[in-house]
Amino acid sequence: MPADVGEKAPGFTLPSNSWEEKVSLEGCVGEGPVVLFFYPGDWSSVCTDQLSRVQSEIERFQEKGARVLAISADTPWSHRAWAEERGIEFPLLSDLERDAVDRYGVRHENGFPERAYFVIDREGVIRAKKVEASTKHQPELEAVLEDLDKAL
Repeated sequence: MPADVGEKAPGFTLPSNSWEEKVSLEGCVGEGPVVLFFYPGDWSSVCTDQLSRVQSEIERFQEKGARVLAISADTPWSHRAWAEERGIEFPLLSDLERDAVDRYGVRHENGFPERAYFVIDREGVIRAKKVEASTKHQPELEAVLEDLDKAL
């Protein structure tokens, strides 16, 4: 059953830039709200454009006290290389087993994550959710920021 607005966000602890460096949702929501992006994979043109745009607007998220996390099924090595290439500084998390993808209900029929985002408040409750109709579509950053404002 997919995670939905008003429900407690499913927890996770996933590797980021290395197998040893892990990030947990629980550790992040303790610091403030979290904007959690799911994306199909590193190195694709749409994903590169989307997450580069998020990085270019990262200060707007930080001004609201929010952490940005992004999850795909790529390896930490791919994440590290892609982040270095694109200048992405927020955590890219590796969900190879697709546990978080499944718990949030965003697995595409072909096995990779759908393009989606969740806004999670300080108490760990999902306050906004959007799953794009196609992996070719990106969430509008202004809509994400508006959803974040409503969660504060």
